[in-house]
Amino acid sequence: MRPKTSNTQRKILIIRFSALGDVAMTIPLIRAFKRAFPEVEVSVLSKPLPLKLFLSERGLNSISFDSKKYRGILGLWKLSREVVAKGITDVADLHFSLRSRILCFFLRLNGLNTSQRNKQRRLRARWTKKEPKPKERLDTQVQSYLKVLSSLGFKIEEPMLRSSNEVARSRKPTKKIGVAPFAAHPHKTYPKDLMRQLLIELNKKYRTVLFGAGGRESKQFDQWVSEGIAYENTAMLSFETQMQKMSDLGLMISMDSANGHIAANYGLPVITLWGATTPDCGFSVFGQPEENQMLPDPVKYPYLPASIFGKSTFPGYESAMKSIDQQAIIERVNQLMLP
Repeated sequence: MRPKTSNTQRKILIIRFSALGDVAMTIPLIRAFKRAFPEVEVSVLSKPLPLKLFLSERGLNSISFDSKKYRGILGLWKLSREVVAKGITDVADLHFSLRSRILCFFLRLNGLNTSQRNKQRRLRARWTKKEPKPKERLDTQVQSYLKVLSSLGFKIEEPMLRSSNEVARSRKPTKKIGVAPFAAHPHKTYPKDLMRQLLIELNKKYRTVLFGAGGRESKQFDQWVSEGIAYENTAMLSFETQMQKMSDLGLMISMDSANGHIAANYGLPVITLWGATTPDCGFSVFGQPEENQMLPDPVKYPYLPASIFGKSTFPGYESAMKSIDQQAIIERVNQLMLP
């Protein structure tokens, strides 16, 4: 391992390949890091799309991971040689995937200081059993990221991230609110009929701007816009344009998905709706109060979460999200949208 030098000579590489929301959660971390250690050069290694999240972050280097160029063991060895050539001294692996673990192995062989994330897999397994949950809590994503940096000697307190994530922007009065109705898995997606009802109620007072992917999601958005219960469909716009429109909102309503995490980095209040997974799994939107987290009825569904990522749920828990109090969502929107 290369001996640690003064911070003015250190260059750190932060690795987080995916998913989009997890990459978005590195932004408050990086902002706080740059404030705490301005003399340290920071680079981020990720896939091309997630790297677009950092376009507005100043003084940040990016390394784009090309899966064809860096394919397989030989490709990762080639990437490690390129990282070494950039003078990187420290590596924070915030992903701990097979790919990042192999890359870090090569970088350690070259004398770089590396630190890797602990995914708490045993504790995760206990949290997703159909039984009372353990007293020991899972780390949030941000907390796990902070531990990786701390082991490299870069200690940052969580309150520093909160202040760094309060983005300076003019909060002009607006009636626009973002809604991201879809998620990667059906067990953490608010039922379509209830989402339609929610949009109808919101449309009485606000202009709802819909965020999501193309294809099936965009077609559904077009239908809601044509019915007059939504104001705008952004799904077919470029990713950069979507982010710009997001920055002009008053708040965001999201499932447990990337849009909520991205919106928070613009200083927006974010209301999240939860299903098979819960904020206790570590994926809550950073800096948001518990009042912004809408969960299923704990009496009817006492054993949630059923899975960490929402891919599956317990038998009989398939309709858990229907028990979320829709009036509570609307009331919270009204509270947050007050001038």
